[in-house]
Amino acid sequence: MNLLLRYLLLLLFLFLPVFSFAGGNFPLNELSVSFDFEKHQVMGISKITLPAGESATINFSGLKIISASIDKRKIIIKPGAAAMNFSPVNPNEVLEIEYEAEFKSLPEAEQNKNPGVVKGNLISHDGIVLTDEWYPSAEGLSTYKLTATLPDDFEGISEADEISKKKIDVGIEFSFAFDHPVPNINLIAGKYVVERDRYVETDIFTYFLPEDKGLSKKYIEYTKKYLNMYERLIGVYPFRRFSIVENILPTGYSIPTFTLLGKDVIKLPFIVETSLGHEILHQWFGNCVYNDFKSGNWSEGLTTYLADQMYEELKGDGWDYRKNILISFQSYVMPENDFPLKSFTNRVDRASGAIGYGKSAMVFHMLKNLFGEKTFYSSLNTFIEKNKFSNASWNDIEGAFESASGKKLDWFFKQWIEEKGAPEIEAQNINLKYNGSKTVVSLDILQKGRNYKILLPILLKLKDKEIRKTVELEKEFTTLEIEADSEVIELVIDDNYDVFRKLSDKEFPPVISRLLGDRNKIFVMPKEKREEYSPVYEFLKEEGFALNDEEEIKYDDMKSASLVIPEIKTRIVKRLFGEMEKLPGDFYLTVKGNPFNSKSVIAVIDSSSPSEMYKDIRKMTHYGKYSIISFRGGTNILKATGSSDKGMRAEVVKEILGAEVSHALSISDVIEKVSGKSIVYVGESHDKFEDHRVQLQIIKGLHSRNKKVAIGMEMFQKPFQKVLDDYIAGIIDEKTFLKKSEYFKRWGYDYDLYREIMLFARENKIPVVALNVRGEITSKVFKGGISSLTKEESKEIPEYIDLSNDQYRERLKEEFEKHKNSENQNFDFFYEAQVIWDESMAHNLNEFIQKNHGYQVIVLAGEGHVAFRAGIPERAYRLNKKEYSIILNNEDIEKNIADYILFPPYIKAPEPPRLRVQLGEEKGRIKIVDFLHGSVLKMGGMKKDDIILSLDGTKVESVDDIRIFLLYKKRGDEIIIKALRERFLFGTSELEFKVRLN
Repeated sequence: MNLLLRYLLLLLFLFLPVFSFAGGNFPLNELSVSFDFEKHQVMGISKITLPAGESATINFSGLKIISASIDKRKIIIKPGAAAMNFSPVNPNEVLEIEYEAEFKSLPEAEQNKNPGVVKGNLISHDGIVLTDEWYPSAEGLSTYKLTATLPDDFEGISEADEISKKKIDVGIEFSFAFDHPVPNINLIAGKYVVERDRYVETDIFTYFLPEDKGLSKKYIEYTKKYLNMYERLIGVYPFRRFSIVENILPTGYSIPTFTLLGKDVIKLPFIVETSLGHEILHQWFGNCVYNDFKSGNWSEGLTTYLADQMYEELKGDGWDYRKNILISFQSYVMPENDFPLKSFTNRVDRASGAIGYGKSAMVFHMLKNLFGEKTFYSSLNTFIEKNKFSNASWNDIEGAFESASGKKLDWFFKQWIEEKGAPEIEAQNINLKYNGSKTVVSLDILQKGRNYKILLPILLKLKDKEIRKTVELEKEFTTLEIEADSEVIELVIDDNYDVFRKLSDKEFPPVISRLLGDRNKIFVMPKEKREEYSPVYEFLKEEGFALNDEEEIKYDDMKSASLVIPEIKTRIVKRLFGEMEKLPGDFYLTVKGNPFNSKSVIAVIDSSSPSEMYKDIRKMTHYGKYSIISFRGGTNILKATGSSDKGMRAEVVKEILGAEVSHALSISDVIEKVSGKSIVYVGESHDKFEDHRVQLQIIKGLHSRNKKVAIGMEMFQKPFQKVLDDYIAGIIDEKTFLKKSEYFKRWGYDYDLYREIMLFARENKIPVVALNVRGEITSKVFKGGISSLTKEESKEIPEYIDLSNDQYRERLKEEFEKHKNSENQNFDFFYEAQVIWDESMAHNLNEFIQKNHGYQVIVLAGEGHVAFRAGIPERAYRLNKKEYSIILNNEDIEKNIADYILFPPYIKAPEPPRLRVQLGEEKGRIKIVDFLHGSVLKMGGMKKDDIILSLDGTKVESVDDIRIFLLYKKRGDEIIIKALRERFLFGTSELEFKVRLN
């Protein structure tokens, strides 16, 4: 329905007394108008007659009253008055008002402010558009007799079942016959080419400008299809004619007997398949049965459901349309701007649209699912017939459905119409049990917040089929048991989006609507580019964005807000999403999930011409359901929505994977299969010696096939690459290598676990690549995030860091929460530290590959860095596109966890002798802090606070010196320890101890 009419009705209901005219009688307004195009004026005479015994307020706001009389008796209307009360003394008294009004062209800014619902009127040589307060009118519904004198080359249209024309001296006199009461009338006129056709008993017309007359045939054919469809569903078309009228203003709405479409809108190829049907349906809902705005506007939701939603349903995509309704609601509607449907009158912002159009449409969808299609359409037929050409409310809809179904629906309309909000549900405690040959799935459904009465669809995916059930929820907790006759693989709740509800995080894709709807949002101003991006920010400021300079953005800002960041090459983008792909077009926008807050999003925008970016970014408000948009020359060339779950999904039973033992591969087979890969990742549990033996065998096997192999090792940090090179080259010995690489301080695991690998590499001069970043960097990030790094420290980590892998994040979070005191630590910082670790290893690996063409690299790293490809592998592949394989040891078989899993038997690791003592390092001195059970030092006579000076004559300056010394000893060896001991009153003395290692 014409939003301007609804707006006028609302004003009348709010500010003027409303009367119900008994017996179906309504005020009659005989209106005669003519025009002065040079002055942009309408000149008119309105003759208003009221039903006997009634009075009414007559509105003439914005009009210049020339004269007024009642039955030829002049009355005085004060200049500037907006209304008067008309209370006839005698029956059939006529109030006659002569008036004029000037309506010049609307400013362009006003036309573009809210396309489709432009308020105002226009009189020009190009055409006449009169839709808003252009004549004196009685409040409420009236019947009208309109005559309009127009130029010879104009065609005119208004609400009418019949239009007649008569040539007179000053032009053409148009008469519009319409017997039905309406809240308002409109007059449109212009230099139209009129085409006519017929569908059954309905005349179809097009009023198109000459340059668009070629569109007439298509619009008429589609109109026939829509009339046919809706007459079969909801009853006979309520008027004798229907017209499609091209408007010189940017509109798109429906008026009784015609629809008014802007000249730019009418040319869009998709309009006949979408908006046209929507406006035709409004002929029933809004133009035949009117909204009673005192109790809420129901017609927009009903029309949205039976038009826009239905067209997608016919294509098999109704579920997607309904999901987008839920996305919009969740994006734009917050507790502070939510309101019940009974309070919706018209769309004034995105939140009100999400409620009045979207939520309302879902209410009708739930009604249809509650009773079935037959009762649903029967109820609508009853509703239309009972309320034709009168104001109807949600109560009337409730009554029609109660009458057709024979059931009370006060509970339904109370929770969906009278109350605000949306249900939030969660599945918990999903379990599986077997009852003979039957499978029984049990689960608890929790309603968070207030409880709703809901019919909740549940899908069970079996191995060979699907089972659909609908269960009724009403309480906070509902325990369900669903029986199946075969194995249940997955449970999905509401996969077709049949219930109006809040989406789970995994169903909620990162889209533009989430960006626009976030209460806290920041535009990140690029460094030294404030002038270029000021126009962009001016637009975003209108949308509620705050401004922060790029250098000032901190973790807390990203944690608490959605962001718009210009340019994919800015530092902050590189540190969030790595190296983003440049999209085609002059301007593009990509929305991604916020790595630090699942409720927020981050949009990255870029343009070939930043100074022109503001022209395209303004268009993003029309693409709310998309995650990616791109424009070239002002035209959209790309739009896509990020992936998200369809329904609330839960895996009931993990698929059991197995291997055919007779076809099991030997390690030699695996080596052969990976021999052609540029990179071979071999994961490990650091303290399992059998994993390292597997690594050694793979290195030996690949080396025997290709002498150009290298070994990349997580255990060594990049600043010590020179030490590694010297050791492999034989320039330094093992002891020097271990001391200079700070192996024990920086890695900590027994060197014997890796010693065989290093000896083989040294013997065969196989390059060993230090993959890891300096430990001080990851430690600092773990405590304070990436933003805590200094500029110098930031130079040690890769330029591009991608935090956007949600699956990897979730796996790390599960591990993080297993650790003690995790609740006192910041997971976001832990995640950043882990990703820096991965990115650094991937970049260091890539650096070696780029400098050493033709080498095959065997990467040795913890299994968490290589499993599921998410740590090092996918990051290295992003950099070099080199083919790779992943080998893990003794892991559960899961889909995509690796290419090969080996199952080596347990091997006891070589274990150097232990002193079983706690040591402290202070200013180059090593002090005994405490003894562990069975300490050979304690048994040898040493005491706490003794300072160890040497072992078998080898000077001790660090704990590493002791660990290196022990590496070359075996159990049972006797060693001599020299130590200093503080003696009370006697100072220090040097002591010597003989100790047998065990």
